[in-house]
Amino acid sequence: MIPHVILLVSITGLVFTYPFDGYFRFTLSVAVLATLLLYFQRLPVISISAAAGALILMFRVAIKYPFDETFVSTLIHNLPSFGYYLAYGLLFRLARVRDYTGNILALILLLSICDIASNCVELIIRWELIGRNLETVLTSVVAVGVGRAVIAVVGYYSLKRYRDFVLAEDHAARYADLIFIIAKLRAELFYLKKSSADIETVMEKGYTLYQTLNTANPGELAQADSPSARALAIARDIHEVKKDYYRVTRGIEEILKVAVSEEGLPLAEFFQIIEQNTRRYINGLDKPVTITFDYDGTLVTDKYYAIVSILNNLIINAVEAVEPSGIIVVSGLCGRGKLTLAVFDNGPGISPEEMELIFAPGYSTKFSEVTGQMSTGLGLSHVKNLTESLGGQIDVASRPGKTVFTVTIPLANLVVNGTGPHPNRIV
Repeated sequence: MIPHVILLVSITGLVFTYPFDGYFRFTLSVAVLATLLLYFQRLPVISISAAAGALILMFRVAIKYPFDETFVSTLIHNLPSFGYYLAYGLLFRLARVRDYTGNILALILLLSICDIASNCVELIIRWELIGRNLETVLTSVVAVGVGRAVIAVVGYYSLKRYRDFVLAEDHAARYADLIFIIAKLRAELFYLKKSSADIETVMEKGYTLYQTLNTANPGELAQADSPSARALAIARDIHEVKKDYYRVTRGIEEILKVAVSEEGLPLAEFFQIIEQNTRRYINGLDKPVTITFDYDGTLVTDKYYAIVSILNNLIINAVEAVEPSGIIVVSGLCGRGKLTLAVFDNGPGISPEEMELIFAPGYSTKFSEVTGQMSTGLGLSHVKNLTESLGGQIDVASRPGKTVFTVTIPLANLVVNGTGPHPNRIV
């Protein structure tokens, strides 16, 4: 880092102009040096300034020496420039310029003073003030000092603004990723809870079977291989599985409780997150898919994880369905007391035979071309379960060249603290 800064300042030091007759010159490197010292707060001010001055001296001697009489004369003529940078670094440090980055006027004033004073030091070392009009010299020095200070401040705030923009972009990307990870976890958690309820039912049936068998044959329980003893053992095993499910679900719930708040999110905001994530996903595929998003309304909901998971599964299915390329349209409509989500694709469609099975857990026609393994077939099952958990329903219409999945959810099940869509906003 430090060598790059020194080299950059030194190279810009080769851009200069001679304001008076003699060897004194104004360069662009001072503005660059000030900008970098302000932006990179950990840079050592004095050592950076001295090193940059030394390297500039070396560059100037190397360029000028072949055209001057001797190496010594060239070195003497350019040595005062090193004094300028050393003085600038010392004044910059003593004035604690970095402490005033929040005050533009004070920052310009201090940088101007450092520049003007350092130029005066160089002029004195060079004896350039003797026999010259001081008013003319000082006017030029002050004007250039203020100008370079302004350039340095503009450069500093430009770099800072760019950094803030990059950080904001990175934060938004990480936030979107977090939303999707949590949405997937919540979908899995919903499925685990549903399975836990099924396990509870099976356990109760097993225990009821044991009671029935034991009542019919009271002395049979003492026999390890008797039907009643086996029914009781099965009920106990199922109870252990139920406890494991409970521990897993409680663990995931605790993680989610720490990871996110339950504050509501506007429809437009989480739709933008879905759009950004989807476009990144499609860009990572070698597949020319055109996708558009259309949404409106002022709904604020804390159930956005479920909605994100619903749309994410439907969109991924649509992307996989359009081969080798295709068009996908995702829309969200708030109005008439419900949220309507629709995902359209122009893929080959779903056959009537498959239409009755697509929401069944484990049903899938997709497989990996690399491993040959079938898909888990839980995507649409998750979508259906999540939709119904919100009191909604999912419908599908399909024919070759057009498939539309439509999810409708009552707004009353989505709003947070009485907030809802604007009564006049209908897409």
